[in-house]
Amino acid sequence: MTPLETVIDGWQVSRELGSGGFAFVFLGEKNGKSAALKVARHREASGDSKQTHARTLRELTALLMLEHRNVVRPQGYGYTLTGNVYLALDYVDGWTLAEWAERKHPTFREIIRVFENVASALSYMHSRGVLHRDLKLSNVLVRKSDGEPVIIDFSCATYTLAEELTDGGLPPGTDRYRAPEQFKFLQEHKDEHRARYAFQVADEIFAVGVMLHELLTDPRPMELHARFDLNDPRYAPPAPRLVNARIPEALSELVEGILSRSPSRRPVDTESLRRELAELRDDPVPGYDVPAHAPSEQRQLALAEHEGAADSLPPEYAPRRWQGGLTARSRWAGRWGVSIAGAVALVVGVALWRYPAAKREPPVGLDVASVPRAPTAPDSSPPRMGPPAMSLSAPYSLDTPGLALVAAQKEGSTVMTPPAESPTQGRAARMSKKFVAAAECASLSLVAALAAGCPGAQIRPESFTCPTGAEQAMLGDLRWTYGDRFTLVLDDRHGQGDQVWFTAGGDVVGVVPKGMNDDRQREVAPVGTRFYGKAYYLSDKMGRADGPALVVRYDRVKLPGQDEQPICFVVEGTVLAYKDGRVKARNWNGGIVVARWP
Repeated sequence: MTPLETVIDGWQVSRELGSGGFAFVFLGEKNGKSAALKVARHREASGDSKQTHARTLRELTALLMLEHRNVVRPQGYGYTLTGNVYLALDYVDGWTLAEWAERKHPTFREIIRVFENVASALSYMHSRGVLHRDLKLSNVLVRKSDGEPVIIDFSCATYTLAEELTDGGLPPGTDRYRAPEQFKFLQEHKDEHRARYAFQVADEIFAVGVMLHELLTDPRPMELHARFDLNDPRYAPPAPRLVNARIPEALSELVEGILSRSPSRRPVDTESLRRELAELRDDPVPGYDVPAHAPSEQRQLALAEHEGAADSLPPEYAPRRWQGGLTARSRWAGRWGVSIAGAVALVVGVALWRYPAAKREPPVGLDVASVPRAPTAPDSSPPRMGPPAMSLSAPYSLDTPGLALVAAQKEGSTVMTPPAESPTQGRAARMSKKFVAAAECASLSLVAALAAGCPGAQIRPESFTCPTGAEQAMLGDLRWTYGDRFTLVLDDRHGQGDQVWFTAGGDVVGVVPKGMNDDRQREVAPVGTRFYGKAYYLSDKMGRADGPALVVRYDRVKLPGQDEQPICFVVEGTVLAYKDGRVKARNWNGGIVVARWP
């Protein structure tokens, strides 16, 4: 099966909806009915190492066990001409949670209502023995017609007695949404080849907390930029209310509980979580009826960041741009990166640990009572329940009304190893001047932190050797070779001929524009290829003989119609100006595929 096929088992394909690690997703029509066609992504050359057919059939089995208005439903299944199994799923005309938050500017009460329905669906799923295992903003759609959320993409799902298809220690999923205890398990059992983590309901609840935190604190969740390391096991993330002062206190406390480093301190199950959300939804306090992010401030933020005017942003938005600490790759390779995020996360984490009872005054007009915590239980596993009897020898069909499906997007994350959580009782302590100064640094953007002389701002890239996974992807799947040179627009937010101010340590997305005429590049990195990475600054005082340089290290790439792949690609450009952690350079340059840098 390729994205070019126009007919799948009688379904007329009108367009591609997306693609993920295990499948392509297309919009299909047959006999006047629309469906999202999810086709197993099997490549003969790979030997189907991801077992995409088996995963698709397991997804079908899990979905046949469920019938809930907030869960996508199957319409049928079959096989393509090339033998790839496909699922016909309800097509939902809707937005992902991130798109919904940006476009509809929901109030806190509307967000709570959506998550209450998500928790209701999860509670039902868990009662049937089904675990989703890949909850994230892109795997929940909000239907345009009635605002109801629909959980989609069960490619990572499992159920009681299901065969495990993963060889690694952790189940499939997105690292950013994994609970901290998963990484603790991985570290503790790194020498045990057969050790497998047992995914629990508590893991699912943590993922819900990450989604809630992102929507409440990030006015532009659709945008690719650095975010909090919400599963950093050393310290809990800052309370959402410290990032966005509009958030009612009780809601902020609930999210803090959901993201607890100790599973026993999270809601005991998803039904308990649903009840807590229902209590907040019914709270008559007017603070719940204001938008989580004022639309005018969202536009102001977009304009200010586009012009590089970080100091003019509303202060509650500044922490949103803290850089992450460790990536999964760098952690397990033992390379600790020093960045503004590491310093900031440490400062805030220590602050929350050392001064747990320090009073935080709510903003004017938000007098929200706190919600009592849910009781705890020693075990949050779903009940044991076997799959229904079924046969997959012939196409399966169901008459069901239309809903939605889009492909999951890959998202990076950071991982660490957790300590026990500190108690939250005690008398408020007086903060030292050093602590106050550190906290002030923590509230600044990267640019402002550099200007203020705050420690830990990473403006130069670390030396690296290309990881094995990236090497295999480049030399195998992408057919690149070390030394290949590609030209691209370094930051797709600006034009090809622009002179751009890059923030040292900031995220950039490069793109191969139209008009590129190099035959080799057209073959292996064509027009529309997107490169994801970070910009850095190297001065002559940092040991650079050729003078100052802008260095952009891209570590991921996405070719049109394909999955993201890890890479090692570096661009070095001439610096036109440098000021307060910002580098001015031309937005059009060539880079090189490298085995190591420098």
